[in-house]
Amino acid sequence: MVVFLEDLTEIKNMARKKIRTSSLPIFSLFILGGIFILSGPILSKDLSAIYKEYVVQDFETEIFGEDNVKAKLGPDFSPEVRISTVFRTPERESEKSLYVELSAEKNQSFQILFKKPWSSKEFVKEFKFHVYANDGGGSLFILVRDSSLDMKKILLTHFNFSGWKVLSLDITRKVRQDDLVTHVNSELVFLGFLYEAPFERKRGTREVFVIDDILAKTRPKFLLFPGEKALVK
Repeated sequence: MVVFLEDLTEIKNMARKKIRTSSLPIFSLFILGGIFILSGPILSKDLSAIYKEYVVQDFETEIFGEDNVKAKLGPDFSPEVRISTVFRTPERESEKSLYVELSAEKNQSFQILFKKPWSSKEFVKEFKFHVYANDGGGSLFILVRDSSLDMKKILLTHFNFSGWKVLSLDITRKVRQDDLVTHVNSELVFLGFLYEAPFERKRGTREVFVIDDILAKTRPKFLLFPGEKALVK
């Protein structure tokens, strides 16, 4: 009888230990969830406050023309590149834009390079473009030089739409922006555009695209959040 009571006591003790052990993960998850919920609004508020927006190019004062075009074929095949006062984005108070037109007879790829490239020593998260197209079928890339000093081409859009669009291009994982040399603050340089023509184009057709205000969203490269010891790059 005594042995049986001792066995019952041991079983009860084991049951209590099992309950306490199984409740620990649940309690830990509850605590972690509370911390995440409370810290979420603070972190999101801090993140939204650190970004600044800059005008990369609004085409209001600079002149664009044949001198900005770099192509493999001769001048007889060059596209029409000029500043327009007719095509303007409805999203912003714009007076001028960059107008590009090419016919089927001038179906070639080419670059449009800025005479004064835009650069930033801050971390560039994204670019925003105001673009018009007439469903011509070509493709547009941006040309940038990152901290590795390599020129990268990044797809902006395929011209398979008609009318105006606001295009956002996140370049966070597409280029290198870390400082590769100690005590040297490297720059990200926006050089211009690369247009790639479609494989073929019907005779008598033409492609028109317009680029208006270009904006950049940036933040300091190295930042310590308030109350945090994590370095954000």
